[in-house]
Amino acid sequence: IYGGKPFDVAAMLAMREKQIQQLVKGGTINAKLGDGGLVDCEYLIQGMQITYGHRNPGLRTTNTLEGIDALKELGLISPDDYVKLRNAYIFLRRLIDALRMVRGNAKDLTVPPQDQEEFEFLARRLGYGSHTEKLQEEISMTMDRVRDFSRLLAPIKAMTIRTNG
Repeated sequence: IYGGKPFDVAAMLAMREKQIQQLVKGGTINAKLGDGGLVDCEYLIQGMQITYGHRNPGLRTTNTLEGIDALKELGLISPDDYVKLRNAYIFLRRLIDALRMVRGNAKDLTVPPQDQEEFEFLARRLGYGSHTEKLQEEISMTMDRVRDFSRLLAPIKAMTIRTNG
């Protein structure tokens, strides 16, 4: 897996688009599978680990937070991106765990609409109390930030084009 061949960003993006189309109901926010969700965080981190792990054994970890730490230590992401990526990953993990607790199962990771009682339970579970609007803002901001991290894949995509093209 760490053979030095760049991660195929185009194939991953095509796969993600297919996942979103097939697994996420339109007009909803899925904390795991939605655009800007946990899967996008994980794919970004894993793509960088696969691409740079052959030269940097410290990247060869199955622990996502350790992977983020290693990316920063090696200078592959900026200190600012490190903080934002780490916080986004932790927030999305907490959100998913809270959804599972509120629902009593691990199946549906769709965030309920803000005006539903279930969203109020979710806000309380995550420490927002009755401030549901703050939780909604945090969800939107975090998923926007994760979508923005796709820019970190541009150098890898360029390597893939040079290698394959």
